[in-house]
Amino acid sequence: MGLVRRLARLAALLLLFFAAAHCGPSPASPIFIFCSPDSPRMQQAIEGLRAGLGGEKLEVVCVPELGGQGEEELRRLRRQGPRLLVVLGTPALLRVAPVEKSVPVVFGLVANPYFTGVVSDPEHPEIHQANITGVASPPPLDAALEQGAGLLGARSWGMLYDPNDGVAVELKDRFLKEAPAYGLRPLTVAANDAAADRRGLERLLHQGARVIYLPPAPSAARYAPLLLAWGRERRVMVVSGHPELHQGAILWVTLDYRRLGEETATLARWVLAGESPEKIPIAEKTPLKIEADEGLLRKWSGYPG
Repeated sequence: MGLVRRLARLAALLLLFFAAAHCGPSPASPIFIFCSPDSPRMQQAIEGLRAGLGGEKLEVVCVPELGGQGEEELRRLRRQGPRLLVVLGTPALLRVAPVEKSVPVVFGLVANPYFTGVVSDPEHPEIHQANITGVASPPPLDAALEQGAGLLGARSWGMLYDPNDGVAVELKDRFLKEAPAYGLRPLTVAANDAAADRRGLERLLHQGARVIYLPPAPSAARYAPLLLAWGRERRVMVVSGHPELHQGAILWVTLDYRRLGEETATLARWVLAGESPEKIPIAEKTPLKIEADEGLLRKWSGYPG
């Protein structure tokens, strides 16, 4: 009987061991990257994450901004009990933050985390949803204004914006507020479709805009080809803040998305090392890419301001 009891006790201990071994995420399990929407800038950030996280195994899931695929993929990832979820892009964070309250989350490529509900008070980024931390990266409009004013001098600048595009409206408000500090006269026109875009750009020229700023807003992609063609034709000087649209701009000032991926990886490493996301304040990072088109600068140099 003693032998039977010892065997039974050994079997119970083995069961407990295997149960413990399968409880929770394994240290060798992959880190999930949940992102939305996919784009060249997103892929640059993922490259930075891979570089910053070294030998970690990463599983990348990019989903469309709209539709049910995002919810389905997120449910699938959460069922696997990830040890860390890296979330890239505002649409992805808007899906994750309301439903994930326990798995550690590190976000990046989010211009305004306060809009997502992760942080309730912009004055206190150290107070945020307990399981979430990350990198906020607002569009570098101030850098574009500063660099443009230094390169092109004090001029009237125009900006076309779509009133139905929240990012564009926020940038328009910043543009009107910040441009005068650099000696620039800001002009804005609203347009909400392709026909209105052309009329709006013509109106900015008629009002005296010598430079037109192409913002990093979704709706700007609609009129960017026309505006950049005008830039190549020297109808107007274009300063582009759009990360993927700048051929024809005399100056390009955008975020360095690979660097942003590396910055996000730094926070991810802290969390993987055992630091609680709750104790890591939301960081604001705006690493820049700045390029001037020397050919266009030379062509414009003989033109009167």
